[in-house]
Amino acid sequence: MKDQRKSRIRLFFALWPDEPARRALLDARDTVFGVANQLGPRPARATHHDDLHVTLVFIGDVDPALVSCVESAAGDVNAAPFDLRFTRIATWRRQRLLAAEPDEPPDALFDLVGQLQQNLLACGITPESRRYCPHVTLVRRAELADASALDVRWSVQDFVLARSGGRWRGADGGGYRVLRRWLL
Repeated sequence: MKDQRKSRIRLFFALWPDEPARRALLDARDTVFGVANQLGPRPARATHHDDLHVTLVFIGDVDPALVSCVESAAGDVNAAPFDLRFTRIATWRRQRLLAAEPDEPPDALFDLVGQLQQNLLACGITPESRRYCPHVTLVRRAELADASALDVRWSVQDFVLARSGGRWRGADGGGYRVLRRWLL
């Protein structure tokens, strides 16, 4: 059983920010992180700059042989580019996160998520049962902080298949690796 788990890879579809959106999210995170890190005895942990993303569909641990089916599911998506606007940084108390959130996510985002979930059924991957809540995790192990206003605009042109976990780490410590990208 241990060998089976070792050979599996953890995958997810996500939106990866372009450089202007990433910089704006990092600036907002750094402003809030300084406050959040001083609020409690346990240090908060800022999300690595290369790991900022919006998860579209968490796939989970899969056999590497399933990757081609997952890629085909993404290739069958028919969606147009859209704009995403993050308007606040909120505390997720139960998860102890500070997250950037949009007030009104565009319908195009939910359509993209729905298409991916539907297409993954052919791979034997069923969608998570919890309601989809788009966000960018900025800080983990965060103490409570007041919500902050934010205005980050992101022109979404593509989505990615990413890998998390395992022994892979980026040269500067990032924990996620983009495996493939699809244009909208």
